[in-house]
Amino acid sequence: MDLRFLAFGNHPRLSLAEFLAVSPNSKLIAQSPKAIVLKTKDWEDDILMARLGGTIKLGDIIWSGKNDDLTPEAIADLMVQGQDFASMEFGWTVFGADGKQKKAFEKFPIRIKNALKALGWKPRWVSSQDGQPLSPAAVAKCHLTKKPNADLCLIIGREESYLGRTTQVQDADAWSLRDYGRPYRDDENGMLPPKLARMLINLAQVPKDGCLLDPFCGSGTVLMEAALATPASKILGSDIDSRQTYDSQSNLDWLAAKNILRPDDMPRFRVFESDVKSIAQHIKPKSVDAVVTEGWLGPPLRGHEPMETVANNAAHITDLWVHALKALRPLLKPKGCVVGIFPSFKKGSHIISTLHGLDLASLGFKMKNLPENIRPEELYYERTGQHLRRNILVLEAA
Repeated sequence: MDLRFLAFGNHPRLSLAEFLAVSPNSKLIAQSPKAIVLKTKDWEDDILMARLGGTIKLGDIIWSGKNDDLTPEAIADLMVQGQDFASMEFGWTVFGADGKQKKAFEKFPIRIKNALKALGWKPRWVSSQDGQPLSPAAVAKCHLTKKPNADLCLIIGREESYLGRTTQVQDADAWSLRDYGRPYRDDENGMLPPKLARMLINLAQVPKDGCLLDPFCGSGTVLMEAALATPASKILGSDIDSRQTYDSQSNLDWLAAKNILRPDDMPRFRVFESDVKSIAQHIKPKSVDAVVTEGWLGPPLRGHEPMETVANNAAHITDLWVHALKALRPLLKPKGCVVGIFPSFKKGSHIISTLHGLDLASLGFKMKNLPENIRPEELYYERTGQHLRRNILVLEAA
């Protein structure tokens, strides 16, 4: 088995849970806050990268050992092994380093460049303007995954460090197209980001020929991503608002028109108008493997709303979820799951949650076991400056 690495985006614990759900047989060797090293033989790089929403880079480990044993000259030798002299571009990112380690490695790119020159190469170091880790878009633009070029990622572990060479990066253009390029978006009511939708779907692990349902489908983000990331034979979407179901169907048709989906994918979908309380009129009992959804998040917040208003909004959302879970439970197969977003709201130093007062046992659910080392409270998605946090619950029919 080979040593591989993954680098995560802005929500690394959620991204780790997603990956372990998709590749449960992988053995973690080392972790930093935003990268992992593992032993696996389960994946093909391009297929895995296309499937994951939270991973931004992945590749091969080309060296491991103590920090003191890693030198720019050794790195240069590894980079050019088996290749003829030529021009070369390379990137350099360090994951998991503390202040002292960052200082020790900050001059490595220049020293690697000099070592390459001494070997007869014409190197160029590709760096970000803001000093941040080199983005997947920059790696792709400069073709750093194609030899002799290299995107180098150093992962600092507790006892050993690991040097990786990136083989695949997240396709920023494809994600952006499905987000901003679709014909119908609903900024007013809030948009579920496609990457987050993909992570929720991967957490659900819909089986081959299974059935996935989004009872609050909005403009169809979950349905779109489910078609691309699952072997589900039935992908169902409903919404109480006919405008939203129209938007969903239009966006699905757009995927086919853009050849992102094949024409024979379209029979997998059924989109219909329904209140979640009445959804059993449209779906057979015990026929759904997974519900993946983002319900109502409440009215947009500006930050100056009275505490009472925010608390009332949270209580209303909790009540909506109670009714939704009651309606959805009879539709689920044994061990069927619900992966849903339960928001919490920031008001000064206070966090107002929609989870309080939610008695899962009385609704026929329990928390699903998560991958090792992942706690339920670590599954959330938020953006800087927003007053809302999306808490993600993975529930199983009890």
